Formats: sequence, structure tokens, C-alpha cells
Amino acid sequence: MTQPVFFGPLIMAPMAGITGLPFRQRLRRWGCGCLFTEMVSASALVRRHRATMRMADPPDRDGSLALQLFGAKADELYAAARIAADLGWERLDLNMGCPVKKVVSSGAGSALMRDLGNAARCVGAMRRGFGGGIFTVKMRSGWCQAEENFLEAAKVAEGEGADGIILHPRFKSQGYSGNADWGKIALLAASTQLPVAGSGDVRSAAEAVRRIAECGIAAVMIGRAALSRPWIFRDAARLMEGLPPLGEPSSREIADDLLLQYDDLAAERGKHVAVSDIKKFAAWAMRDFEHSSLARKAVMEIKDPEAMRRAIMSFGDGTLDFAYGGGDG
Repeated sequence: MTQPVFFGPLIMAPMAGITGLPFRQRLRRWGCGCLFTEMVSASALVRRHRATMRMADPPDRDGSLALQLFGAKADELYAAARIAADLGWERLDLNMGCPVKKVVSSGAGSALMRDLGNAARCVGAMRRGFGGGIFTVKMRSGWCQAEENFLEAAKVAEGEGADGIILHPRFKSQGYSGNADWGKIALLAASTQLPVAGSGDVRSAAEAVRRIAECGIAAVMIGRAALSRPWIFRDAARLMEGLPPLGEPSSREIADDLLLQYDDLAAERGKHVAVSDIKKFAAWAMRDFEHSSLARKAVMEIKDPEAMRRAIMSFGDGTLDFAYGGGDG
């Protein structure tokens, strides 16, 4: 294997309904060089479900982007990994951490932490199906505190041929509550021969850099902080190069960047779907703006594509133009 397991030390976390192509393009503009797709169902991929195939074969597929699969049936995961290899993917990941009920009830996601026998079959199947591509496993600390088993799960992954481990140090029972225990990430890094990436509660560029150094890991994965501050990747990269962070961009830069994402959404999914999809990103972008709570409420009521465009453009003044009206679209 000639490529590093993680394409870079700063990774955007896979997030369902968020890390699609338009947001990935936006993240790249802010210096994020290592990304994941949204979580893709192995079962749906094997059935060649149309929307799933679009997610699994995006136009930005290259060595910096990894495809993340979820599933609990080794035969499906093998077939899905073969499809990924045939499509030209260089990087593949198995989700063993998702705590969402719909995923867990099928035996996938963090449910695999409760069945390491099946986890071994699934990891081994994906390894065989993906051939020589780079293959990682993303996991949690365990199902609950009484069932902490991330070290055992990592040994299973390593034994079945995984190239790297990504650990989110919360239990399935926690969901996203409480605090991520980075001591577990350091422990894992000291206990395995595989490269380790850590994930959970990284809120600033400085913290991202510090976590890598303190825990002795290859990479840090950033999630929620990047939703409102995607420039966290640019600033963390600068810190790693010994340069000062540039800090928050101007309101005009944020508005222009968000407008590009809105246009990308419209091109991909149509104008009216874009209106709906951009709302959460607009709300995150406005978090620190003057009158942000009123602005977020107003944005959520917009229905008309041109009204949304005008509202986003008005962010450049640091406030929202409330004169657009909700539109009848």
C-alpha cells in the first residue's frame, strides 16, 4: 500500500443528510482535503437503488474521498465492496458506530459492537471484496459502559485486514450526549499497529492540532464544528504549518460561500429542493450574526427560490434582509 491510510490529518466526518456533494465542495474551498460520503446502505447498493448509486458514484470521487458503507450481512457487504472497487473507489469504510435506531435495529452500525463475531465476518468480507484498496473501520467505545469493547473490536478489525481505525469514544447508549473520552483514543493508538483517527467534540482548530499531538494519532475527524465554521480545516492546517490561523471570514465571504453551495444544491437537486436543503446550513452560518435567532426563524419560512437567494445575499451585511417575504413557491 503506497498511499497513507488517511489522506490527510484533518478529516470531515461522514454525516447523513449533510456531507453530500454540495457541502463537500464547500468544505474543500475551506481547505478540507480528506472527506467521507454520507453513510451508504450496502443492501441498497447491491440492489442498485437509483439514489444510492448516485451517492456511491459521485463526480468528485478521487483519492481524497472515502465511501462509507453500513450493513450487517457479510454477503451484502462483500458484494457492495466489489461494486465500490469496480466504480474506482480507492478508500472504503465500514460504519460500526451509528447509534440511530433504524440502523441499529437491522444489526448494523453500533449494533456490530455487540456482536464481534458478525463484525469479524463483515470486516473480512469487505476486505476481500475491496481487494487492495484502503479500508478503514469507524467504531464507538462499545454498546454501553458495561460493554466497553473498542480494544477488542479494533483487534478484530486488524485481524480481518482493516488498514486503519476511526474511534468515536462514546457508547451507543450515549448517542451524542456527554463528552467524548479522548483518553480511549490515546489508549487505542498505543494498543494497535494500525493508524488511528480520533473523532468527537473537536471544537476549534487549535484543539484539532492538540489532539493529534497529545494522543499520538494519525488524524482527527471533525464533525459538528465544521457545520457552522468550515474554515476550521484551513486554520488547523495553518497551525500545523506553524502559521497563525486566519479566524472567522467576513460576513460577505460567508454569504458568498453559502450562495455557491445553494447554487450547487439547485444544480444537483432542483431549485425548490435546494430551498429546503440549504435552510439548515444557512441557520448554522448565521449562528453568530446579529439578530441570529430572528434570522434563522425567518429563513425557515422561505419557500421561494429567489427569496432564498436574496436572503443569503443579504447575509453579507451581517444581518438578514427581512423584506423578502416567504414566497408562495
